[in-house]
Amino acid sequence: MEFDSKAKEWDKDPVKIQRARTFAREMEKHLPAGTKGTALEFGCGTGQVSLSLHKHFEKIYMVDSSAGMVEVLKENIVKADISNMVPVVKDVPEEELGLGSVDVLYTLMTLHHIEGLDRVLHVLSQALVPGGWLFVGDLTKEDGSFHDHATAFTGHHGFHPESLKRKLLQMGFTRVDHYDFFLLEKKTKEGDLKKYPLFFLAAQKEG
Repeated sequence: MEFDSKAKEWDKDPVKIQRARTFAREMEKHLPAGTKGTALEFGCGTGQVSLSLHKHFEKIYMVDSSAGMVEVLKENIVKADISNMVPVVKDVPEEELGLGSVDVLYTLMTLHHIEGLDRVLHVLSQALVPGGWLFVGDLTKEDGSFHDHATAFTGHHGFHPESLKRKLLQMGFTRVDHYDFFLLEKKTKEGDLKKYPLFFLAAQKEG
């Protein structure tokens, strides 16, 4: 798996750390005051988003399909002496989450890798309690150059946030808001430095 081979070097990229922490700060602006309960990070990688958020929740399920990423995550949990983060290796939608209901669910730079997006959104929606919150950070629609190095890439070249908003409204979410929150710079295979905006989306499930 592509991400297994990248896991050991993932946290050495300061941009990835900055991106995760910026996403976590945006979440904190939207979380209801005094939030506790259970959360789930989908596509958690090495856990950098949740490392910034763990004090907000009683328990966080950390779900990723990459065993390599989860191994690094476990090391990070031990280093930080955190007791409320629960690593889980699962390949959704091939496997059901099977973790019960959660109050908050969040995912950063994961959905654009998933071919069966509607199926995954349904699984995530079903995992949220009524009134629960979904937070998404991902690529705004781009021309395909972001993954031009990955010949086997079969996901999405980003999303139009308004289209994703419409999907979520049809699935029973309300109060769906989105805005750009981070700008990635990356070299294309031609050697050009290109900018890719990321959007932040917050949606509350109908209560």
